[in-house]
Amino acid sequence: MDPSSSAQDVHRCDLCEAAIAQNYCDFCHVNLCKPCIGEHISDEYETHKIVRFQDRKSTLIYPKCMTHTSRNCEHQCKNCDNIFVCSSCTASEQHRGHIFVEVLEVYKAKKEVIENDAEKLQKLISPKYEEIALDLDNQIANLDGGYQNLATEISKQGEQWHREIDIIINKMKTEIGEIKERHRHILQKHLEEIKQIQSLINKTLLAMSEIKESREVTPTIEYSSKTREFSKLPPKVKVTLPTFISKPIDREKLYSLFGQISPLSTDTEDNVLSQKQPNT
Repeated sequence: MDPSSSAQDVHRCDLCEAAIAQNYCDFCHVNLCKPCIGEHISDEYETHKIVRFQDRKSTLIYPKCMTHTSRNCEHQCKNCDNIFVCSSCTASEQHRGHIFVEVLEVYKAKKEVIENDAEKLQKLISPKYEEIALDLDNQIANLDGGYQNLATEISKQGEQWHREIDIIINKMKTEIGEIKERHRHILQKHLEEIKQIQSLINKTLLAMSEIKESREVTPTIEYSSKTREFSKLPPKVKVTLPTFISKPIDREKLYSLFGQISPLSTDTEDNVLSQKQPNT
């Protein structure tokens, strides 16, 4: 039952605004009581579709024929790039011998495609992006701890040296800070790319949700699946923390012998989207 039809919110006729609406014009989206139906359809009957109030918003809205403007297009012509045609068009000389398909069948098939795409995005693709984003978030969250451990190792090595090498220690810590920022930038860049794709997925899901709820034929027919595009998952980014390699103390070669920090290493691991949906 439609919650908007509850006793607390009785629907009134939009014409007389007094009687309870028992019918509905599916083309004009107007609530009607029985006495007002005649007045509503008095201008032109074919431009209205009167249904029971509980059956409202069930009528498909077909596109109007460009040639025969008073008729709805209930077919598509396969020989003419699937243009919409009405019954008069199908019988015309222009379309003699052409192959026609029912718009209703195409509409139903596309609705099923949309339903399947939405389910795949929600249950299979979107969770994979969530997983990738979570992994990147965890790497970023662990950056400070990992680099703090690295800084501690350098400090312990520095405690064994004389005061004159303190400047070298500070210089190397500065180098670590710069590497950490590059490390963070790499992960953040990939995370932002993932979130941009997630945003596109959410927008696509919203658009598909609107199409699923819509009775408009044209946007449904013109729907183009983006599932293949989103199925091409980005590579999994794994940036390895640099390590500190200590060396024996030699005053003449303080800086070079104090140790070195390994360069930032970035590895990517291919992500393969499994076509098997998780159990729900």
